Amino acid sequence: METLKTKILVYDQNCPMCNWYTGKMQQAGMIGQAGRVAFEQLDINDQCRLNHQRARHEIPMIDRQTGEVIYGLDALIIVFANAYPVLKPLITLGWFKSIFRPVYSFISYNRRVLADGPQEDLNAFSFAPDFNLPCRLVLIAAGFAYTAICICVFAWLMALSPMLLLLCVTAYFMLLLTVDLVANGTTEQKWDYLGHLAVLGFIEGTLFVVTAILARLTGLTGLMFAGQGAGRLLAIRLHTQRVKNNHYAKSLNYAFAGGAVALVLLIAFLKNQ
Repeated sequence: METLKTKILVYDQNCPMCNWYTGKMQQAGMIGQAGRVAFEQLDINDQCRLNHQRARHEIPMIDRQTGEVIYGLDALIIVFANAYPVLKPLITLGWFKSIFRPVYSFISYNRRVLADGPQEDLNAFSFAPDFNLPCRLVLIAAGFAYTAICICVFAWLMALSPMLLLLCVTAYFMLLLTVDLVANGTTEQKWDYLGHLAVLGFIEGTLFVVTAILARLTGLTGLMFAGQGAGRLLAIRLHTQRVKNNHYAKSLNYAFAGGAVALVLLIAFLKNQ
């Protein structure tokens, strides 16, 4: 593997996802030990090279020798093409970039929701992306569709009524939506919160199916209830952290926790009928 030595990636240090993947590139030797730097730690001359608006949505890469700045997918392709030359003929093709550029944009605009982290101080320069409603809607639709599929699979594995469970989860969602609309201040906060719910839906939906499969394979129904309880506790913990990090209304935590407990009790009741 060839290390990229003359270029540095400038990442958003308040984005756990950005911190993680640039750190992994560094650990793997794709970029050097000085091959990444947080924007806040970038010297003033390099900061002046950046288009700050573009840098919020596409990770910048600065060439130390020429001063050239390359952004986003093009920057990442340079890193991977240098580290894995066998991939270069494929990933530098125009059609390849055309396919993955929308994927990159979707992840970039949703990155602060997909991988939640503390927000900047009010007086600090924000490296966060602008709010993008189409990208947020895609995330919300995908998260809730995945959750619905997982609930149906869970109901089938546990010999429960999928329609009844879906109706109950829909009522749970409507409760959270109502509290969100009433308690959260800005329109952006309302949409962002739904994005966070979608991400939790990916996690919870997977836990629904995994616990059901384990219970089905072992024949231990109690294992399913134990897994459901642990899963709800994890979801409540993650939800509480996201509400805190994004300064959402605390009443959302009460609604989320109450609905989560009610859902576990409902499943126990239905299973014992």
